[in-house]
Amino acid sequence: MQGRRTKVYLERLVKEKKIPYMDILVQREHEPILRHFISLNGQATGKERLFLYSATKPMTVACALSLIEEGRLSLDDEVSKYLPAYANTFLEGGAPTKNKMTVRHLFTMSGGLSYNVNTPAVQKLLKETDGKADTVSLVQAFVKEPLLFEPGERFEYSLCHDVLAAVVEVVAKKRFSEVMQERVFSPLGMSNTGFHTQNDAPMERQYLADKSGKIVEIECENFLVLSETYDSGGAGAIGCVEDYAKFADAMACGGVGANGARILKEETVALMRSNTQGSAGVESTFTCVQGEVYGYGLGVRTRKYATDWGLPVGEFGWDGAAGMYLLADPEHKISVVVGMHVRGWPYVINGEHLRLTQCAYEDMKEEGLL
Repeated sequence: MQGRRTKVYLERLVKEKKIPYMDILVQREHEPILRHFISLNGQATGKERLFLYSATKPMTVACALSLIEEGRLSLDDEVSKYLPAYANTFLEGGAPTKNKMTVRHLFTMSGGLSYNVNTPAVQKLLKETDGKADTVSLVQAFVKEPLLFEPGERFEYSLCHDVLAAVVEVVAKKRFSEVMQERVFSPLGMSNTGFHTQNDAPMERQYLADKSGKIVEIECENFLVLSETYDSGGAGAIGCVEDYAKFADAMACGGVGANGARILKEETVALMRSNTQGSAGVESTFTCVQGEVYGYGLGVRTRKYATDWGLPVGEFGWDGAAGMYLLADPEHKISVVVGMHVRGWPYVINGEHLRLTQCAYEDMKEEGLL
């Protein structure tokens, strides 16, 4: 596909907004049909390794769902079955919660947790372990602080998927990063994706945008990875666009990768993208596609209304704090991945991921691919 609109739009975003690097990869039925990357310094290779941040979440969800398929985990299990500290959750003021937090609450971001990783309990544990606390220990420290609300009461973007990763560790009896390797990364051939940075190839430089739209380089670290032994299911993965696109393609094609590997059943992917919020929309500063057109499924946004330019009901995905973006369209078996490495990106391109996707869909229509 020539992708004239998409390429022009991507280049304009980079040049006008001074974004150091952007990359888009569009696939249809396992075949790449458009790839375009650009950087201000002219040195982009398309192999840039990025912090995926919250774009980790859909992979964590897929990993956990594979255990549910095997009957080793249930959405209705109480979290305390795997993490004993969760038997004693409480609210502000010390009153114990009436509702027990379940695995379903973790998937749907309705557990009552916050996204504060700097609580006194977490900092105390890190100090006591000389910064080496592991995933299960740290996650159990989360509930030494009060919950924001009764589990199941409402949606709140939070550390729920970090807790889900710890549950997976307990069920699988191995580190979450190893489980992801076995169930997602290796089967799909994602050889440049993993957790933590030691002994890895260099990372792409990381940047930060402020409210004025100014972009500056910052230290290349992930503030949500609390220790080298902490595998963050909500924000810990590192990868490149080409690798992440393999996962996106599998999600758009019913759980099967381009290499034929099946990581989820088609009905499980359908469950993943089923709206769990009723009439509520995804209202969160952490997602680039807010408002009433999207609900929330099991760890992903899910579209409630079709667009007039091609996105169907049930299109789903997520994004990350540095601008990584996933879109999966099972009706057309199309996936879109956008990569960048700018924290605070909504200050410079809020909503532009979806407009870039619209350009790609219009290009596909024009060229007879949709």
